Amino acid sequence: MRALTLLKQPARRRRLVAEALRELLRAWWTVRFKPFRSYAGDLGHAHAGAHSTTDLHGDLELLRDVKWAIGAVNRTFFGRFTCLMQGMAGKAMLNRRGVENTLILGAKMNRAGEGSDAEGMAAHAWLNVGPVVLLGGEAMAGYVPVTSYHSARPVEV
Repeated sequence: MRALTLLKQPARRRRLVAEALRELLRAWWTVRFKPFRSYAGDLGHAHAGAHSTTDLHGDLELLRDVKWAIGAVNRTFFGRFTCLMQGMAGKAMLNRRGVENTLILGAKMNRAGEGSDAEGMAAHAWLNVGPVVLLGGEAMAGYVPVTSYHSARPVEV
């Protein structure tokens, strides 16, 4: 999507795009320049394997717009942001709005001849809101959840 097309969007969506850009750049810097162990605790409460809730956030338009904004920024930058970076950005945007979410990190074994020349391990990250995969779902087939980072909805007092 071209930057000019983004400017033609309503003000609410333009603000989301600006926020998505900020969060994606923050995630890019974090992933590139910090060791995982230094920021893993900031992702949420760690659980072995997949951890999710059945509670789907009621504002589906918000979820659709967050997904769109992150995708639009990623397309504008020619797909430079990895699945982990996109998941971290989406998680930050949802956390700011008090939406319960889970970032899941998975792995799978690559076998020679299945799209790669060498055997090894591949990793992927996806972001769930309740039972729905918000980001990263298009490439998660075959990946086994290794760990997940859950952010609960804040308790209202």
